[in-house]
Amino acid sequence: MKTDNKPWFWIPLLNFASGLPYAIIISVSVIMYKDLGVSNKDIGLWTSLLYLPWVIKPLWSPLIELIGTKRDWFITMQLAISIFFLIVGFAIPTNGFLYTTLALFWVAAFASASNDIASDGFYLLVLPEDKQSFFIGIRSTFYRLSMLAGNGLVVLFAGNLEEKYGDNTKAWSYTMIGVGLLMTFITIYNFIFTPKNEINTVENKKVVHNQSFGSVFVSFFKKKQIVLILSFILLFRLGESQLIKMLTPFLIDPLRYELVEKGTDDNQAKALELYNSKVIKGEKLSESELQLLYSKLPILVQMRDEGKLLEEVENKDKIEYEKANKARINFVNELIASKGVQKDIQVGGMGLTTKTIGIIYGTCGLIALTLGGILGGIAISKQGLTKWMLPMILTMHLPIIGFILLAYFHPSSIYYIYAVVIIEQFGYGFGFAAFMMYLIHVAEGESKTAHYALATGFMAMGMMLPGMVSGYIQEYLGYGNFFIWVLLATIPGLILSRFLTFPKDFGKKSEEV
Repeated sequence: MKTDNKPWFWIPLLNFASGLPYAIIISVSVIMYKDLGVSNKDIGLWTSLLYLPWVIKPLWSPLIELIGTKRDWFITMQLAISIFFLIVGFAIPTNGFLYTTLALFWVAAFASASNDIASDGFYLLVLPEDKQSFFIGIRSTFYRLSMLAGNGLVVLFAGNLEEKYGDNTKAWSYTMIGVGLLMTFITIYNFIFTPKNEINTVENKKVVHNQSFGSVFVSFFKKKQIVLILSFILLFRLGESQLIKMLTPFLIDPLRYELVEKGTDDNQAKALELYNSKVIKGEKLSESELQLLYSKLPILVQMRDEGKLLEEVENKDKIEYEKANKARINFVNELIASKGVQKDIQVGGMGLTTKTIGIIYGTCGLIALTLGGILGGIAISKQGLTKWMLPMILTMHLPIIGFILLAYFHPSSIYYIYAVVIIEQFGYGFGFAAFMMYLIHVAEGESKTAHYALATGFMAMGMMLPGMVSGYIQEYLGYGNFFIWVLLATIPGLILSRFLTFPKDFGKKSEEV
C-alpha cells in the first residue's frame, strides 16, 4: 500500500508514542514525586532538568538523517523507553529512589528525544504540506491526549492503587511498571502499522550527504528573521513552562494545616502541654522539646472533602527527616514565631486527591482537548495560519485566568475546577496547533528533520529554564500571585508573534485536494 494514503492508521499512535514518554518524564513525575514527599522546589528544579535531552537533541539530529531510516530509529527508541520505565517501577521502593529514578528518567528522556526527531522527520517526509496542515491538529491532539493519558488515566490508576494499598510507594511502583508494559504494546503496534517505505528518503539522504555536519546547523541560523524566530520559540511557552510544573502541586496541596486541640496518645498530649506551657508564652525551647513538637504535635491536614492527621515520617538521617517532615516542621516554626497565635496556616492548594485529579483530566479534560486540537487543525487547513495565529494564541493563554480565580476564591463546588480544566484544555488543544504549524514553517527547506529538531530543541529550552525556578517563584509569591505572574509571562510571546512573517495561506489545504 502507499505510504501516505492511510495516515489515520499510524499518525495517532506514532504521536501518542512521542507524547506519553514526555508526559511521564516531565509531567507525571511531578505528581509522583509530590505524592512521595518531595518538595516543590526540588520538583521544579529536578524535573525541569529532565528537559535537557529535548534541548540538546539538535546536536545528534543530523545522525538520524544520515544513519538508517527514521522508522528504524523510532522503533528502537520506543523499545528502549519501555525498558527504562519498567526499571523505574522496580527502583521506586528502593533507598535513594529520587536520584535513581531521576537518572533512569534522564536516560529515557534521551531515547524519547531521539524518538521525537525520527517521528517528526518521518511525518514531514511521508505527507505533503496540505495533508500536514490537516493532520497537524490530529497530530498535536494525540500528542496532547498522551499527556492527558498520563496526567489523567495513569494518575487515576495510581490514585486507585493508593487507596487500595494505603502505600504511595507501592502504588507508583506498580503504576510505572504498567506504563512500561503499555509502551511495549504501542511499540509493537507502530512496528506493524507504520509505513515500511519513506517517500523521498533516498533524495533526502543525498541532500544531507552533500552537506557537512556543521552546514546543517549553519543553514538553520541563516533563515530569514532567525533572531525573531528564536526569540518567539523561546518565549512563547514562558508562562506554560511554569504553569505545568506548579499546577499539580496546587491541586494536590491542602487548603490549610490546623492544630488539633486534643491528642490521641500520651506523646501527643505531652507535645500539646509543651505548646500551651511554653510556645504561647514565647519561652525558649530546648533541642529535645523542639524535636517533640516536630514529631508529635497533632496537626490536621484539611483537604477539600476531609481532614486527616499529618503523620510523622520516621527517618534516622537528619537531612532526609527534615525533607520528609517539611510540612510539620514549617507548621511548628510558624507557631513558635507567632507565639501560638497562628493555629491555622493557609497553604492555598485545592486539596484534591491523586484519584480526583486523574478523573478530572482523564474525562472532561480529555474530551475538551480532543475537540480543541481537531478544530484547530481544521481551522488552519481551511483558512491558513495567518488568520488564526492571534486568536489561537489568545485561546491558549487566557484560560490561565481561571486558575487565578481558583487560587484566590477556592470555590466550594468541585464543578468550578472541572470548568476551568475544560476551558484550559480546549484552549490548549485549539491554540497549540498554531505554534506547531509555525514550527513546520520554520523547518521548511533542506534537512527538514534536523531543522525541525533544532526548532523544537529551542522550544524545550524555553520550557526547561523557567521551569527550573518555578518552584522557588511559587513558594515566594504564593499560588494566587504565581498564576498572575504566569499570565503576564505569556505577553512577550504574544507581542513577538505579531512581527513574524510567513506565507499568508501557509497550511491552507489546496482547493484541488
